[in-house]
Amino acid sequence: MIEQLGLRDRILSCTHSVLEGVRFLTIEGTAVRVPLPGGAYPELGLTRSRLDHVLLEHARSCGVDVYEATTLKALKRLPNGWRMESEAGWFEAGQLIAADGRNSTVARLLGLMPPPLPAERVAVQTHLPSPLDLGRDVVLQFLKEGYAGLAPVGADTANLCLVCRPGDLQSIKSWAATQFNLSEDQPWRSITPLRRAPLPATGERLWFTGDTARVVEPFTGEGIAYALRSGALCSDALLAENPGLYERNHGALYRGRLWVNQMARWACLHPLAGSALVRAGRYFPSIFSLLTRKVVA
Repeated sequence: MIEQLGLRDRILSCTHSVLEGVRFLTIEGTAVRVPLPGGAYPELGLTRSRLDHVLLEHARSCGVDVYEATTLKALKRLPNGWRMESEAGWFEAGQLIAADGRNSTVARLLGLMPPPLPAERVAVQTHLPSPLDLGRDVVLQFLKEGYAGLAPVGADTANLCLVCRPGDLQSIKSWAATQFNLSEDQPWRSITPLRRAPLPATGERLWFTGDTARVVEPFTGEGIAYALRSGALCSDALLAENPGLYERNHGALYRGRLWVNQMARWACLHPLAGSALVRAGRYFPSIFSLLTRKVVA
């Protein structure tokens, strides 16, 4: 997608880390490492804010009117489109694309947000100084409370994500504080919900993309990839005036890949079993090679 948008050089000019491998760790620290493909198109680690900035500036250069820090307050369906009220005034459009995340304001205002599912897991995320032994690997570690994901994002900084049952949040954050020497006032950002029923890909003059349409697990970091790919599929169908095309392609985008989400959820709820799977991976490395190929494909 980045190549298709002509943004490869801009992304490479941002502070980033070239990723070389993925390490899966058991609760006890046993590791299985899978190398990542290199070459001309390696996997990159960079902060979401840097990526968002590049994409936003590209949109501006293409003539998109951008209104930042502007809250959508109301939506009204018109005979031929939509009228939207925001802090910047009223706007009208023939089509509405909801790309506003797992807690979509658009879906909420239209009464389309599915009822919440039981909060069986919670997730938090932060940035911290990159540990010396991290190198250029992504680390996915099972813990007795759930799992932790650590990835270098450049400038000697790493992104840390913790996922656990609600009652174990303080325990897993205490583990992180000890493991990475974090202060008591370390800022954490919550990621919620981790699961909910998907929304239809389209409605009347209405389109859903990314996490707005379907929430994915933070275990693999695939959320932004699904957002970009579904956005591209949506734009193609919108230009073709063919909602059915988007519905078919959107379904195909996720088909055969959601087992990764199901496995991550299972591993968080049963970390001892997840650790046993990693130990088995030492003797059957194709298990994790397959998982890694699925994620980076």
